[in-house]
Amino acid sequence: MAQYDSPPVGPEGVYQHANDNASGVGVMLEAIRIMQETEYQPYKSFLFIAYSGEGLDGGEYVFDPNVNSFLQAKTGFTNFDIEAIVHLRGVGSGQGDRIEISAGGSLRLAELFEEAARQMGVDTVRKDEGIDINLIYNTGNPFLQSGVEAPIVRMFWEGWEEDSRMQTDTYHNIEVKNLTDTGKTLSMALMILGRETQY
Repeated sequence: MAQYDSPPVGPEGVYQHANDNASGVGVMLEAIRIMQETEYQPYKSFLFIAYSGEGLDGGEYVFDPNVNSFLQAKTGFTNFDIEAIVHLRGVGSGQGDRIEISAGGSLRLAELFEEAARQMGVDTVRKDEGIDINLIYNTGNPFLQSGVEAPIVRMFWEGWEEDSRMQTDTYHNIEVKNLTDTGKTLSMALMILGRETQY
């Protein structure tokens, strides 16, 4: 999933928000195209979501959307058992030269995305993340804040937040290599997720 909207117009006018987060939506759409063109046939269902994230929920900003609300959007979607959630943001530019992977304490999911990147010749770094003690005691996952008991992996470009929500976040800063590396990694990881039960 990737947030498609940007903050409202401010006193300085409209910002492009090219990296945060048009880049995430673009990479997600490209992964869909690759799967279709290669006639990839997964053994599991994928749900690709571009969502509006600038609203308020109970007066508070929502940083991780409630995935359950997306599943309730169509009849039958609530019957899905979610294996993993992939969140894309700021993947087109940044101050670093690697993809940051954060998996909220899910070592299995983090290693899957790192291995996919290695297979594609892409450098990654593990983002500092909390340890999910609830995985040990089986009491839920506080990193989701969505009520869905599934691990979430986040993909960013290293240093992406430097221009986030600023006038400098323009398409001039988007690097084709960043988009390509993220897209290759995402596509490979999703293709493994869609076919394999042991990864």
